[in-house]
Amino acid sequence: MLSHFEWVARVIYREWKGSSQSIDRGHPSEEILVCFLEDKLAQPEKDSIRGHLLKCDICAEYLSTQLKIEPHLSKDIPVPLLEKIRKVIGNNIKDNIFKIFLKLKEKSFEIIETSGDVLVGQELIPAPVLRSRQINEFKEELSILKDLQEVRVLARVESKNSKVFNLFITIKDKQGKGINKDLRITLIRDGVELESYISDAENSVFENISPGNYSVEVTDKSGLLAVIDLKVRS
Repeated sequence: MLSHFEWVARVIYREWKGSSQSIDRGHPSEEILVCFLEDKLAQPEKDSIRGHLLKCDICAEYLSTQLKIEPHLSKDIPVPLLEKIRKVIGNNIKDNIFKIFLKLKEKSFEIIETSGDVLVGQELIPAPVLRSRQINEFKEELSILKDLQEVRVLARVESKNSKVFNLFITIKDKQGKGINKDLRITLIRDGVELESYISDAENSVFENISPGNYSVEVTDKSGLLAVIDLKVRS
């Protein structure tokens, strides 16, 4: 039998839940959004939620948060909503660090973690959405793109075998989309500079790199533009 305190708490909870439903507030409740992400809603409800998310920044931001932390989400998410989510996630990241964490296998890579968008065919897909589709292994090469504060960075990793890989870095201007030249791109391991180049071509190439913890610093005359935090395990 419920105590007086438990009974009062239950009444208050029911009142609060009733006041927070989507009909009163104009937004789906958190429970409904979670059911949408887990693909547990009937088709008419799913269509209604999709329409609301494409118009509502508040609910889209909540969905973007869930996409960053949930490894198993509904696969049926419309492309315009993915673009909106990508924009919300991007706006919440204020630093200039591009994170890539990979596992190197024989002629393939497994993505453990990345803060960039992964190129699959001709489509750039955010890493959380890629996980929701259960795609994390790529043969021979892998391309990941990230917009930072002033530049767009494309990192292409090419597997030579299970012990070494090549790294190609392309830096483009976010506004003109042209290739940024006259930048210094430096490969660093454990605080020691291994290679450094002035970018005068489409790609800066670092060859025959063994697995480990690296950073790639991109600088110009004004200072540091970007840091690629690269971890590769074999």
